[in-house]
Formats: sequence, C-alpha cells, structure tokens
Amino acid sequence: MKLRQRCAIISESRTANMNKNYYFLIPAREGSKGFPHKNRKLFDYTAQTLPKHVADKVYVTTDDHVVKEKAKQYNFNIVDRPLSLAGDTASLKPVLQHFVESEKIDDNSVIVLLFLTYPQRTWKDIEKIINFFETNGKNSLICAEEVKEHPYLCFYDLENHRGELVVDHKLYRRQDYPPCFKQSMYVGCYRASVVDELHDLLIEKETIFYKLQSTKIDVDYEEDYNDTKSR
Repeated sequence: MKLRQRCAIISESRTANMNKNYYFLIPAREGSKGFPHKNRKLFDYTAQTLPKHVADKVYVTTDDHVVKEKAKQYNFNIVDRPLSLAGDTASLKPVLQHFVESEKIDDNSVIVLLFLTYPQRTWKDIEKIINFFETNGKNSLICAEEVKEHPYLCFYDLENHRGELVVDHKLYRRQDYPPCFKQSMYVGCYRASVVDELHDLLIEKETIFYKLQSTKIDVDYEEDYNDTKSR
C-alpha cells in the first residue's frame, strides 16, 4: 500500500473516531460588559473554521437569540443556557456540567471547548491539539503560552509608593529568569467523566498543558476586535 493511501486511511479513521466520541462546545452568553455583543460579532470566525463533517457534533450553549439564529445557519446544535449560568459572575464549570447533563453525554466522550474570543484559530490547530490530547492519554487539557511580562518584574500593593514583588527572588538578569506561562483557552479538551472534578479555572489534578508556539490574540475588548480585523 502506498504511503499516501495509508495516510488517507489513518486520517479517515481519526475523523470517524472524532465524529463518534467528540463534542465541540461553543460557550456564547449574551452579556459582555467590556465588549457589548462580543459573541455575536465573533461567532462566524469560529463557525467557519469548523468543517462541515463535524457540524452535527457542534453545540452552542447560549442565552442569546441572535447567536441561536446564527448557529442554526451552520446546522449546529443549540443548548439553551439558563439565565442563572449566563451572568457576569457565572463560571464555565457549571456550564460544562449543564451541557453534560442536558445532552446526556457519555462519560468516555470528550468535550472540546472553543471560546469565540480566538478569531484566528484554525482547524489545523484544533486537530493538532486533539491529537496531542489523545496521545497523552489524560482526561483534560488546556493550552498555555509564554507570558510577555515576566512575574519576576511585577509588583503589587503600591499604596504609600511602596511595592512588593509578586514573586520574591534574587535574580536580576532577564536571561536567568525561568520560562513562565499563563493559561490560554485557545482550545480545551475534557473527558466528560472529570467535569465534576474541575477547578473553576477548568483544570484538575492531572490536567496536561499544550504549549502554544506563538501568542494567540484573545479578543476581550472592541479594540482587540478592530485590531484583528485590520490584520
């Protein structure tokens, strides 16, 4: 069998397995103080990234009627998010729990969490992260990216013009600083069986991290959105 044919068969097998065991969950509540109707404006970027063959496995959890109409146009499934899970103080863990319970998701199934705030995310990246998750055999994954401002250079409590180092250290050359990373919700993978064990930061004791090779634009404010459109 030729290498190209073998690769095609492997690719088809992965797709079949993904269609059976994977659910792509897009959280899209209506409210957003920093960027009004943010999810309405960002929805199409993620929706158009997802190939048609996974559309029946895409679920949009939302309380926004405009987002629901958009989701229907892509043949995505809609999860009616309760208002109690749609406020500014609501965390994502109960949203995941509501999805698992309302859609009767099997414990062995994997939820791929896709925040709409990453308009430049690609399907190739999503597949790469899913493959990394499968290879490592753990039950949860989040992404991480290197911080721009190292915490060794950060202070807190500047009252009375005196500050305290966030991290107490004796290193003064930047080249001696250890690499430091922050959580990124570029893509998250969660086996349904561990959703109840998640911390509010959506990690559990055996969560693995996928190191992103470059900084990904995370749109929180309208200025970020305008900057993305201009690129």
